[in-house]
Amino acid sequence: MAYTLYGKAGFGSVCVEAALELVGAAYEFVELDPLGEAAEQRRLRTINPVGQVPTLILPDDSVMTESAAILIWLGDRYPEAGLAPAIDAPERAEYLRWMLFLSASIYSTFSISDGPERFHPDPATHPTLLDGANQRRADMWVLMNDAFDGAPGPFLLGETMSLLDVYVAMMSRWDPGRADFVDQCPALLPAVEATEADPVVAAVWARNFRTGG
Repeated sequence: MAYTLYGKAGFGSVCVEAALELVGAAYEFVELDPLGEAAEQRRLRTINPVGQVPTLILPDDSVMTESAAILIWLGDRYPEAGLAPAIDAPERAEYLRWMLFLSASIYSTFSISDGPERFHPDPATHPTLLDGANQRRADMWVLMNDAFDGAPGPFLLGETMSLLDVYVAMMSRWDPGRADFVDQCPALLPAVEATEADPVVAAVWARNFRTGG
């Protein structure tokens, strides 16, 4: 039985696409743009009422949404892939902490950046909303960077790549871009580069991002 992943190139579905490839799961990718034409948005809302990607249909036809939840579930569902600390592993608490931090404190800022009109109808307020989202994102990246400053590496949790690394690497490609991430997050950058050097991740990135910079 295969999964069905609804997503869009370069969007939040990238990390789930990489996770499915890394665990070796069969899946079909269906492209739907959550910011696209009205008909496409309506189709997505019939699957995920929030109208967001990633949306993952499991082999039993149940629906999973929320990128962090999907990554955590896949890591636990396929322990043989070694992409998530076991429940009793000492790294488990840090893994869960930062997966949820990324989702709540960084990923969430893109909801404003991608559509400030969803938060306030007056266009005159949108520059303030965008400035606030951008500053919040920068502050949260610096906070996470400081927390990992001096960590042994090469990955965020040590010697082994986890889906936490994949999640960070995906978001490092988003606005305001890799150059800003390099400036703000020098302690996170080695783990991102090690993750992107993985051949499976590199192949997914090549389908979704311009990876030259």
